[in-house]
Order: sequence, then C-alpha cells, then structure tokens
Amino acid sequence: MTSTPPQTTARPVHRLASAGPAALRLGILALVGIGIVGAGLELAFERHWNSPVQLIPWLALGLLAVALVLLLLGDSGRLLTSVRVIAVIVLLASAYGVFVHVSVNRGMGAMAPDWDSLSPLTQWWYALTKSVGAAPPLAPGMLAQSSLLLLLASVAPRRSVNGG
Repeated sequence: MTSTPPQTTARPVHRLASAGPAALRLGILALVGIGIVGAGLELAFERHWNSPVQLIPWLALGLLAVALVLLLLGDSGRLLTSVRVIAVIVLLASAYGVFVHVSVNRGMGAMAPDWDSLSPLTQWWYALTKSVGAAPPLAPGMLAQSSLLLLLASVAPRRSVNGG
C-alpha cells in the first residue's frame, strides 16, 4: 500500500475563505441589493402606485437603498445606528403591509354567500392564505427579509480581523 506525499494532501487556502466575515458581509449586502431590485420590479409589475397607501413600499424600498449605500460606505457607530433605525422602520412598514393585504382579502371574503357563517378565525385564515381576495399577504415580507439581512450585515465587520 502506498501513501500520498504530505504536500499533495494539504488543502489550498481560498481567498474568499480567508476573507471570512468581510466576504460574508459583502454577500449579505448583495442579497439586500437583489431583494430591493426584486421587490421594486414586483411593485412595478403590479402597478402598485394607485393610492397613497400603495406608495409606502416604494418609500420603504428607497429607505432600504439609502441604508444599503450607507453600509457600503462605512461602519462608524453613528452610521450603523442610522442603518439599524432605517431597517426597523422598514420592518414595521412590512408588518403593516402584511396586515393591510390580509385585511383587504378578508374584506373581499364578505362577498361570499356563506362568509358570515364562518368563524372569525377561519375568515382570517382564508384571508392570510389568499383563499379569498387577490392581495398577496406575504409580498410585503420581501421588505422584511431585506431589512433583516441589512441588520445582519450591520453586525458583521467591514474588514477582516487580520486587516484584509
């Protein structure tokens, strides 16, 4: 039986692996950017601008874009605080969006002939699962996902510990 010489068993060190937290942060920020673009396209495809309430997610996307740029530019204490406050504001807007979508769907259920015979819990469940109504209840969750990723990126160091 022959053995492999030690120099061939050593694993090569990949540059991204050595970058560690900085590479992870950059990947998370890329996901935030993709989320912003994806949500913007979804809103545009749905023509989500017919009332002032429908402009809330557009404002939230603008805030997310500002926060993303701020986080790419630096990581001072004041800047990180600003980014985190923006992310929390967008999280609240997202929760409001989910509530509005579910409420609109529940309102549409009132047109069903047997709607009043259903329990309130069943009515809310049908509204949440889009069994009634056309508003997508989880679409505002795209904003929450990007906000949470932004918060996660704000705790990762901008540069690796070894100065890379």
